Amino acid sequence: MALRLSLRKLGIRPLAARLLVYVLLFSLLLSLVATGAQMVGEFEQRKSNLMDVQNRVAEMLLPILSKNLWMLDMEAVETSLEGLLAFPSMQYAEVQSETGEIFRAGQPVEHEHIEQHYTIVLNSEGRPPQELGTLTISSSLATVYDEIIGRGLLLLMFQSLIVMLGTLGLLLIVRLTLTRHLEAISDYIKRLNFDALIAPLKLRRKPPSKPDELSEVEHALNVMRAQLLEEARDLRQSNLRSQDERDEAVRANHAKNLFLANVSHELRTPLQSVLGYASLLEDTELDQEQLDYVKTLQSSAESLSAIINDLLDISSMEAGKLVLENIAFDLRDTLNDLVIMLGGRAREKGLALELRVDENLPSALRGDPIRLRQILLNLTSNAIKFTDSGHVLISLEVLGRSHEDIQIRIAVEDTGVGIHSEDLPLVYEPYVQLGQRFRRQLPGAGLGLTICRQLINLMGGNLDVQSTPGEGSTFWIELNLTLAPEGSTRVRPDTRMILGKRLLVVDSYALSRKITLEMLSRHEVEIEAVKSAAEAILTLRQSSEGDIPIDAIILDGFVPDMDSDLLCQQIRENPDWKETRILVLSSNPQRGDAEHFRQAGADGFLSKSLRESCLTPMLHQLFADRSNGQRTFLTRFSLQPAQEQRERTPLPSQRMRILLVEDNPVNRTLTRRLLEKLGCDVTTANDGEAALGLIQWHQFDMIFMDCVMPRVDGFEATRRLRQREREQNQLPVPVVALTASAMEKDEERCRRAGMDAFVAKPVNMEMLRAVLEQFCQSAIDV
Repeated sequence: MALRLSLRKLGIRPLAARLLVYVLLFSLLLSLVATGAQMVGEFEQRKSNLMDVQNRVAEMLLPILSKNLWMLDMEAVETSLEGLLAFPSMQYAEVQSETGEIFRAGQPVEHEHIEQHYTIVLNSEGRPPQELGTLTISSSLATVYDEIIGRGLLLLMFQSLIVMLGTLGLLLIVRLTLTRHLEAISDYIKRLNFDALIAPLKLRRKPPSKPDELSEVEHALNVMRAQLLEEARDLRQSNLRSQDERDEAVRANHAKNLFLANVSHELRTPLQSVLGYASLLEDTELDQEQLDYVKTLQSSAESLSAIINDLLDISSMEAGKLVLENIAFDLRDTLNDLVIMLGGRAREKGLALELRVDENLPSALRGDPIRLRQILLNLTSNAIKFTDSGHVLISLEVLGRSHEDIQIRIAVEDTGVGIHSEDLPLVYEPYVQLGQRFRRQLPGAGLGLTICRQLINLMGGNLDVQSTPGEGSTFWIELNLTLAPEGSTRVRPDTRMILGKRLLVVDSYALSRKITLEMLSRHEVEIEAVKSAAEAILTLRQSSEGDIPIDAIILDGFVPDMDSDLLCQQIRENPDWKETRILVLSSNPQRGDAEHFRQAGADGFLSKSLRESCLTPMLHQLFADRSNGQRTFLTRFSLQPAQEQRERTPLPSQRMRILLVEDNPVNRTLTRRLLEKLGCDVTTANDGEAALGLIQWHQFDMIFMDCVMPRVDGFEATRRLRQREREQNQLPVPVVALTASAMEKDEERCRRAGMDAFVAKPVNMEMLRAVLEQFCQSAIDV
């Protein structure tokens, strides 16, 4: 970092520094190679010279040595060898005679050296040459190495100095001709903004006689500058327009939210009166025509309320303010509640509403049961709405399971009109209804599937559809849910009385028969299935003859070859079958059907849509009664008292005292009447100030507080109440917000004011009952 700062102070930028380093390294490398090559050549030359010296010395010394050896003058031989060492390059000499005598001068060379051997030959006239011995001369190369290395280092230093000077000169040339202009270009680009774009780039140098690379770069940047300047002007104008449009959109969205809140409040207030008084009117003595009018009134008001809720949900999701709950729940209970809620609507159209649940479904999961039920309620309602005959099947399948999560698939299948392939992409579009025929005949705002898909996306799942025109449609959702702790698992129904029994299923409808058989196959029972009354009677006779009687008959309310009530009577009249229990399952139960089959001899009556929750407990109770010698006619209501006794605390010994604070006289009278029908003593106040006065002198078990009232509204009244309770160390009285404003922020505002619950208008008796059960120590029954 310090070196970089020093170079920057000297005007040397990173690019120039790297160029300097690269040139230096390359030059040094060339110098090393050149010096090395020169040193190798000089070494070879010096080595060759040394060998030439040895050859000349040997040539001069060999005749003398031959005479001395011939004359056996050994002292002269040693003297000659000692004289040879007078040469600086000779370190060792040795003579070995033919007789084996060895004469040495100097010390043998241990390190690298040059050693040559010469034959001592005596040449005499008239005689052939005669070998007298061998001369060995050794010369050390250490001196040669030292001289060459010293010379090489000196040469390398000289070349490095030249390279350094050349590199600095090259750097100066590059600085003057290139890098300073690159720096100018870089600084110009760094300072680019809308104002800087106005001035063109101009390099500080003499204009070249011919355009070079820098001139081309300068020209290209100025062309780009002109283009950017034009685009920047357009962008600034567009940005200003976008900012205005964004501000306008924010204002429009705020106005939309205010509009929705006002519409919700203004519509819910009369809806509260319409639905409430229609409910009260339904409990009075009416003839059939008047009852039809009341039901139509209720249905229309509920449809309008559903549209309002859809609009509010869409608004919350668009604003990103919709938060999903994550609580433990039983998905079977959610599906059973769904079937009970929509069973009447299906019966009105003569449709079979079937429920099929995978036996591997865990009893406790974590998620948002309210939103999940909203999705399934919308899908099932649409299936019933667009189906004129046949069935609507809700099926749940477990796709996979891990240690903590489970993947499920819930499908809603119908045999309705179906959807054309070109219309499938439009089913999730808001405010779109498919086909002019549907738009004329069917109610709704076209928001249901849009909300369903957005809710499923929030849950991390997906929603899809498959449809064939004229055959029906299947909508399904796939999502992952977390397994709840074991402590929240649901208690399984007692099935001990069912084990080992023989059951006969009589059902002509293949899908219904398959679902019943799947449910019964979960238990250790023996099952037979037939499609008609004749086959049922034949099976009963064969069983009696084989002394393996049928313990119970699960009979469809409609069989093609005989009325089901006549079949019940025929079975009851046969003494061989007197112990056989008959449970009638009806696809379309009507008022009075249960009593009709009871008189025909049946032992129980159940809607097929409630098989998942009630079939097993009802069979268990039938066999329990038989073992006790009893015969009690059972319906789904027969199973409820014991269940309610387990789940609910005892009823209060005195009536509950309720304070109702409502400024609208119509809604005040209606809500008071509904609460009185639930067994409450109701005191009313028309604003918050009057309510605080009543609270000071009277004790109440619960307060229903309207939020928007004149003088002192519900928020301020609740804050004053909570302050008084803290000052006087009183237990807080539950306060329930009763308001026509149903936005997410309205509920949060109620929580901050100190209210305990939030109930959006229009309210009905079931909503009030649920609130009373939540905050009071007992349940309220009509």
